Amino acid sequence: MAERQKAVAKQEKVTISKRDPWALKKWFAVHAPPYLGGVFLAEVPATEAEKLLMRTLEVSLYDITKDISHLPVKLKFQIHRVEGLRALTRFKGLELTRDYVKSLVRKGTSKVVAITEVKTKDGMVMRVSVMVITAHRLGTAQKSAIRKKTIETLLKKVSEMDTGKFLKEVLEGTLAADLFIAAKKIAPLRKVEFAKIKVLKYPLEEERVVVKEAVAEATS
Repeated sequence: MAERQKAVAKQEKVTISKRDPWALKKWFAVHAPPYLGGVFLAEVPATEAEKLLMRTLEVSLYDITKDISHLPVKLKFQIHRVEGLRALTRFKGLELTRDYVKSLVRKGTSKVVAITEVKTKDGMVMRVSVMVITAHRLGTAQKSAIRKKTIETLLKKVSEMDTGKFLKEVLEGTLAADLFIAAKKIAPLRKVEFAKIKVLKYPLEEERVVVKEAVAEATS
């Protein structure tokens, strides 16, 4: 009987030890950046606020807009500040789903990919991949001309925008429309899409906030 009681007590201790970490966790509400309306994205658990810093979340643009046509657009956000139980994020990247990209490329058309680094007027540096789908199959010279025109137009326009305006025009499709108008002078087009965006460098002021917040949280 004594041996049986010891076994039961041991099992209870194991159960309690497994449950303890979750009992210590808090749930933090994660929100999009202000330039995307600061909408609620998700709830994430953590034992301490500093453990959330630099964590990346991926959501669909549909989760923000509730527009079914935005399902193929995947967005990445990085937590860089925590205020109480509210976690604030900054934009980290964008990518179209593979199935959607494949659906755009049809027989008898050409896909032209223009990749370049851009810098907004507030100092955000990003690598941007623009996909241009033509109405007919094109030769090498026309593809090169479209790629060059797309990059030239993109660099000029982004240099005049801050991060918020750039993302707003990307997500609303207005910047892609401008690129379409510029490139269609070379050859008939079907569609222009931002296939991928990756943040390479944040504005210096924002980087300082991140470091300051991380140090403050870790030493509090």
